[in-house]
Amino acid sequence: MTEQERAQLEKATEEFAAQISIPYYDSRAKLDIIPLIGKLTQEGMNAYKIVPISGTQTELVLGITDNTDRSQLDALKARLSAYTVSFKFVSRYGWESIFRRFGLSDYLRMVTTADYKWLEQKLVNAEPKKMFEPLAQLAYLIGASDIHLEPGETSARVRFRIDGTLQPILEIPRERYDLLTSDLQLRAGAKWNADTPQSGRVSLDLDSKEGGIEQVNMRLETIPSLHGQDVVIRLFNRAAGFMKIENINLPADQEAALLKAIAHPKGLILAVGPTGSGKTSTLYSIMNHLNSPNSKLVSLEDPVEYELKGVIQIPVRSDEKESFTEKLRAVMREDPNVVMIGEIRDADTAKTALQAALTGHLVLSSFHAASAATAITRLMDMNNQNSLLASALRMIMAQRLVRKLCDSCKVPYDATKQELLHIKTSLHGMPAAAMPKLEALKLMKAVGCDKCSSLGFKGRIVVVEQLQMTVEMESLIGNSTQATTSTAIEQLAIKQGMHTLIQSGVISAVAGYTTLEEVYAAIGD
Repeated sequence: MTEQERAQLEKATEEFAAQISIPYYDSRAKLDIIPLIGKLTQEGMNAYKIVPISGTQTELVLGITDNTDRSQLDALKARLSAYTVSFKFVSRYGWESIFRRFGLSDYLRMVTTADYKWLEQKLVNAEPKKMFEPLAQLAYLIGASDIHLEPGETSARVRFRIDGTLQPILEIPRERYDLLTSDLQLRAGAKWNADTPQSGRVSLDLDSKEGGIEQVNMRLETIPSLHGQDVVIRLFNRAAGFMKIENINLPADQEAALLKAIAHPKGLILAVGPTGSGKTSTLYSIMNHLNSPNSKLVSLEDPVEYELKGVIQIPVRSDEKESFTEKLRAVMREDPNVVMIGEIRDADTAKTALQAALTGHLVLSSFHAASAATAITRLMDMNNQNSLLASALRMIMAQRLVRKLCDSCKVPYDATKQELLHIKTSLHGMPAAAMPKLEALKLMKAVGCDKCSSLGFKGRIVVVEQLQMTVEMESLIGNSTQATTSTAIEQLAIKQGMHTLIQSGVISAVAGYTTLEEVYAAIGD
């Protein structure tokens, strides 16, 4: 159901509620069901077609729909005599969403308390074919990007990667682990107990916290280890509408610079960094921004991680004879406006991408490099025509992801002398106008609460350095020799206003979004 359709449904429900003189409740509002768990059974909710909306020790507000038998409400009040009961009218869709959320109560309790004993027991007793869904459901609700299944001699460990950090979840007996992984590999189309690495895909419909159902695509990778198959499952939300440039949460000046760069009809824009630094999310966000009925957008990806409506997405397998380069040349004959290349991996792909960027196309790609300046020198090594590279490049964004402090429980403290020294050293050379105030500086630290599963962090933020092409930079790259180093390129970029990765990270820590430890762990010091 689209937002517009839901809005129309809620308006009609509100009008009907007014006609029968029952207060209306907009079930699109965020409802914390944790305090309401246990007040009613799901069997009772389904029988009476009611759901709890709010409640205290003495009062209970129940949601009803046009499907509720209102003649039974007095009898219901009598059964709930421990409470003063009142009713509000909700849409049928809203009732179903809230009802489904109560079906997730055990999962939501685990997300809040980080106590996974219930799930551990469930996996011990479940049929083999029903073992993976509970794991995937918890991983999805908790916001994990990966599920790690790791066998030992007598038991197996399950860990989730949450905001980039592995967190132990539970352990299961070894024989149960073998049943779980054999069923999972069968679903994914991978060979069970193979003595070589295997890959596969699984897709599941999982319940969201809001009560909806989301199709979640997962990629499975297995590799034989001493005690059996080590399995990693990566979760991808197939609805990529949430990927927007404003959701990257760039500082205002960096967001403006990016929007200006992608407004050009041609040129090469690179997102660079190590694996897991958010490059793909950045590229998808740009594609979503550029997607319009008047433009043809094509992507070449290995693999296609998210589905983008309106974009021609072409999967490319590295083990196929037809390479990125060959498919890219074929795509260029279709004259697209924007082309996204999942990753530039070799000299042929780099040269073809540069040529496409110079012949009237906007080309987006990712590239493995430690920094923006290093990306340029690596591309110079791949491509002997430095003038071609200098003319094609428009912007390079090097990035890292750092964990974001939980807004509900972070607390301030006075920065130590050692921390101040680190901060001043990292920010050395920045223009005075861009320097944050360091007098009587208070930093933030993690504590942990039920909102962040006691981790102290919730979500991640991106830390970026943007190297923009200028006349001076183009001259330096285009006329470069082997003596031109990444240091020289970086120094010029800094002179022209670029904040380095470490500077951007430290500024985020000073602003209270993360900690210095997180910044130094992701970027270095």
